[in-house]
Amino acid sequence: MKSADIPKTLFFLIVLTLVISVKTNAQKMAKNVAAWVGYEMYLPFKEDGRWGLLLEGYSKGNQFVSELQGSFYRVGANYYLKNGNRFGAGVAYQWDLPYDEVSLPYNNPDYRIYEQFIWRIVKKEGKEVWSQRFRMEQRWLGRKDNPNSESDHFDYYKFENTLRYQVRYQLWFKERWAAVVYDEVHIRTNAASSDENYLDQNRLYLGTAYSLDKRREIRLEVGYMNQIFWKSPDTESGLSRMNHTIRITLTTDLPFKRK
Repeated sequence: MKSADIPKTLFFLIVLTLVISVKTNAQKMAKNVAAWVGYEMYLPFKEDGRWGLLLEGYSKGNQFVSELQGSFYRVGANYYLKNGNRFGAGVAYQWDLPYDEVSLPYNNPDYRIYEQFIWRIVKKEGKEVWSQRFRMEQRWLGRKDNPNSESDHFDYYKFENTLRYQVRYQLWFKERWAAVVYDEVHIRTNAASSDENYLDQNRLYLGTAYSLDKRREIRLEVGYMNQIFWKSPDTESGLSRMNHTIRITLTTDLPFKRK
């Protein structure tokens, strides 16, 4: 994909999301108001170095923060190319709780291995940043044969492989303030039955970022995410839902060591 095609791709995904949102709103599906509070940290071992860490974590609340949706953690290693693009791989863990009428009726774990590539294009002396993230996730989902069982034991782990594609735009319109928009689609590559879609979910996000330092390496990001699930693996009988989510995220690219 050429760099000039990235804005077109983001525009297409946003329009597609809005069209699908209107369509799904006319159907029966669960709708929730949620809040995710967490951090996303890309941490090079040294400034302009090749290797670094990725640390990510979220506490997910439903009805804002009155009840829990679950929690999520990711840790991995990054390899930085000279042009600013990066490869990454690692592990992740999610703990899901039943929080609406289409959730599985029991708490369940989600173990993951992931691989990713991030392609960044910086324009206008760093004021504009376009990025694309290609991520593969191999997931093992804890399941019970008897959904009403109160045991902590899981009878089997369902395997899924998911491709996640995100296109993101960030514009620094003031020295410390930026506007952020992105869309991310999740495609399940091994849908097993009529109760599962290959298209798993879509996330459309609009927000703003405030830099806590002059280098713009530590940022507080606040925004709204429209999250649609189509026959998601964490819903009973492959039902659908829409989450209206407020996200508050501390993000950073701060290296451990300066030159």
